[in-house]
Amino acid sequence: MEPSIITSLSTPRLVRQGALLIFGLGQRCPAAGHAGIPSQWNRFVLSIGQIEGQAGSAAYGAIYNADDSGTYDYVCGVEVREFPAEPKEFARVRIPPQSYAVFEHREHISAIAGTFRAIWEHGLTDTGYEAADGPALERYDQRFDGRTGLGGCEIWVPVIG
Repeated sequence: MEPSIITSLSTPRLVRQGALLIFGLGQRCPAAGHAGIPSQWNRFVLSIGQIEGQAGSAAYGAIYNADDSGTYDYVCGVEVREFPAEPKEFARVRIPPQSYAVFEHREHISAIAGTFRAIWEHGLTDTGYEAADGPALERYDQRFDGRTGLGGCEIWVPVIG
């Protein structure tokens, strides 16, 4: 990624979200913007709408269990009312009620790492929010077109308050 590119952020909205259960395909990623994530989504997308107990039509990328080296777990999944038994290899992420600063990512999906970087470098502090410990989420609704990578998504960052 070109370090001289500056991603502009719109003012985030604050959302209080109840508990979420995310069920999907997971992997451990060695660094931000891991190149394996697009193929992970390509494998998962065939399951959307086919998962028992799926709640709504939005898809989520859940980022959690980050360590000091920058390694983290990433699950592409959907919200479910309760975790189904199958497929057994799918990851299960239980997210407690949380407040989130919700940022819009309007560019092509390939530029999402720049939006995350802008959020962590200045987006939260510019708006007075303080990050809380918990999973960050990418939320993809009907506006997002997985074939073109356009339509945008929301980045939900857990915050105190």
